[in-house]
Amino acid sequence: MRHLVFALLIPIALGGCSGLSGEPDIVATMARPRATTAPIISDWRPDVDNGARIFAERCTDCHGENGDGLGALVLSGSVERPPDITDRAAVSLKSPLEWYEIITKGKIENLMPPWENALSEAERWDVALYSYSLSYDDTLLETGKGLWSEKCGECEIPALIPPVFSDAEYGARLNAEHFEGALSPEEIGAVVAFLRMRSLESSGASTGGAPGEMAGVPRGSIAGRVAHGTAGGLVPADTILQLQYGNPELGFNLAETTLDADLSFVFEDIPMTEALRYVVSVVYQGRLFSRQLPAGRAEDLTITLYDVTDNPAVLSVSRIDLFVDAIELADLGKGLYISQIIGFQNKSDRIFTSGRGFDDGREAVLLMQFPLGSGVMSGTENGRYVVIEDMENIPDSIIDTLPVPPGDSHQVILEYFLPYDGVAQIEQPFNYRIDADLSVTLAKGLAVESDLTQLEEDSEAGEGIPVYSGRLRLDSEPRLSLSISGDPFSRRGGDQLIVTQENLVPVLAGIGVIAFALLAGFGYRRRRRDSSASEIDSLVAELARLEDDHDQGRINHDLYHHKRRELKARLAELMADSD
Repeated sequence: MRHLVFALLIPIALGGCSGLSGEPDIVATMARPRATTAPIISDWRPDVDNGARIFAERCTDCHGENGDGLGALVLSGSVERPPDITDRAAVSLKSPLEWYEIITKGKIENLMPPWENALSEAERWDVALYSYSLSYDDTLLETGKGLWSEKCGECEIPALIPPVFSDAEYGARLNAEHFEGALSPEEIGAVVAFLRMRSLESSGASTGGAPGEMAGVPRGSIAGRVAHGTAGGLVPADTILQLQYGNPELGFNLAETTLDADLSFVFEDIPMTEALRYVVSVVYQGRLFSRQLPAGRAEDLTITLYDVTDNPAVLSVSRIDLFVDAIELADLGKGLYISQIIGFQNKSDRIFTSGRGFDDGREAVLLMQFPLGSGVMSGTENGRYVVIEDMENIPDSIIDTLPVPPGDSHQVILEYFLPYDGVAQIEQPFNYRIDADLSVTLAKGLAVESDLTQLEEDSEAGEGIPVYSGRLRLDSEPRLSLSISGDPFSRRGGDQLIVTQENLVPVLAGIGVIAFALLAGFGYRRRRRDSSASEIDSLVAELARLEDDHDQGRINHDLYHHKRRELKARLAELMADSD
């Protein structure tokens, strides 16, 4: 890890100070280790009992009876020991689809023969899922069952976990959507193991249709086209698209199609309902480009592909939003809890990534430093961020693993704690040129100043909620420097918030709601009272929808700003009342 951090610091620091201008947004890009075109059979129903039979007949001489790689041929010295497929940590990073591909095509360098001519497609899926499940043991499955029952007892068990997802990938999604990121990697791994085995056990008794199919739901088609956003770039004629639709409770289905000569595509006979989510994806140059459709809506869409650049000069910081609240920790004392959103602009017509990666396939894209003297509170539960702390001669930092698309839609969230005794200084170095709108939302009793730019109080934010804004431009030695002062604790009196190790997680989970509001374009402090809680929730949701409409070009720019100011003022008014 240390070598990777140093390798990132050098090119990012040297190339991070060039100017930019705006480019159109794309919906989503996600890095994947490699492209895959293996077929997904429409009535996908792996039979793990049949897989166990095939494994016993065909695989144990090398892989051993339990998959540990100590088969008879290995023990006799005839072949090298294959990977231990009972190794939970290693297996969880791979997907059953990758298992299937290896079984189909073989791995000659490891003396693994191809089985595509000896086993049918269904048999290869059977043995792939059985061998994948060898990393599960009874203790793991019982732990997962108990956690699911305890923390999500009312949730419906997914009908299917798609084979394109590794346990780690599906677990990160499940953790965020069902458990608000509260489960540890070990706990969510146990839950996914339990759910995958339950779905496999129940699938053998199912007949006909795709997994998770919904009877009586209207069916329709989803159409669109693929374009190339990089000058001179070409869309390959044999491009394959996948549609994933479903939800965590019912499971996710996969449909596949290819591009027509005019770069259009269509998915036919798809159930259309607001209960499902729809994502169309295409792999290009080993990278997954995807577009999510509004729930239950079949509309024409365009997926834009981009080539890649590793030149950090195309980046600049275009937005810095801070929300500052006062908090008292039992072990650290009084301080400021700060949520910070950093928005980036990519001037080029290419996706930016550093060209460096981690062993698990994630990319090391952006390196951001925390302010000097702060305590890191950013989490890694969703698998996007890698936090670097307590390393000699290296400041606490966070690595973002999502590539930066053209335009200014990319943002990074930092959370940290600063000790506070009446004044606190935020000194934060940046590795990229800053040409940013700066916004600071404060708890009552606090004020902010900066030696780098003039900050003016926002009169539209609402009475009692100090919000300051300004513009920060730095081409050389980019940094953020703020001085925060005041007494935010005296107003709380006997109701002062004391946070201990025992209640830190739920407190931070509540503060995490603030980060969601910041993502919608406005930071606020949520202290709900029964009379205003419902309206605050509605306003946050409306802000999120407004931001999405603006990003997708569904609303006029001037109308967007007008509506955003109205929502912002009403939100601040409600928060002032609840204080």
